[in-house]
Amino acid sequence: MNKLISIIRIVTLAVIGMLAMIFLFGAPGNANLADWLTYFIIDKAIACGAIVLFIQLYKHWSKVDPWLIAYNKMCDEVLDKPNPTKF
Repeated sequence: MNKLISIIRIVTLAVIGMLAMIFLFGAPGNANLADWLTYFIIDKAIACGAIVLFIQLYKHWSKVDPWLIAYNKMCDEVLDKPNPTKF
């Protein structure tokens, strides 16, 4: 059951991250200036909200999920020794 919960959490983070990137880097289609500006602001606000949600969920889940804890540990090991072949 823990594996399923971890997979669901990782997929949730991936989906939120992809949506954030789509809304952040996407641009509205051809429309008049007022509609374009409205869609632009709404898209960027959704992107910012998704990024904040992603960060909050990751901070919380990285403390309780074993897969995210292991991921953070691996990242910390790489930061401690960034290039093992360099002397």
